[in-house]
Amino acid sequence: MTVLQRTRIYFLAMGSYWLAFGLITILYPNLMDLFQTSSGVEAKSAFSNHVWLHGGFDIVALCVLLFALSREPVSRNLLRATAIAALMPTLAISFSLIATPYWNPLFIGAGAGCFAFSVWGFILASRAP
Repeated sequence: MTVLQRTRIYFLAMGSYWLAFGLITILYPNLMDLFQTSSGVEAKSAFSNHVWLHGGFDIVALCVLLFALSREPVSRNLLRATAIAALMPTLAISFSLIATPYWNPLFIGAGAGCFAFSVWGFILASRAP
């Protein structure tokens, strides 16, 4: 399998993974209650649903870029930047789990998925010409 094929799979997989979360937060933010503790659910307001909506559109915007990148030859630097972008939600999720009472351990799965895309991106970058 060529580097181009590997990077295409990487971008499509990451875009698909995040697209699910983006669409959920836009169309049915109540589903995100599964990832929250009772304190998190109780803290919900109309404003927090509005924030979910904005976050969802931000995620979908990134997915559009990932899907477009899947069709292009990419550089090592672009793969590293994408891996760093995947690391950012991992850091935010980790901080939220450690420092706030709002998230339950199920949220670890979402963070682990983002971390896996970060590692995968750095591996692809190290093998890129």
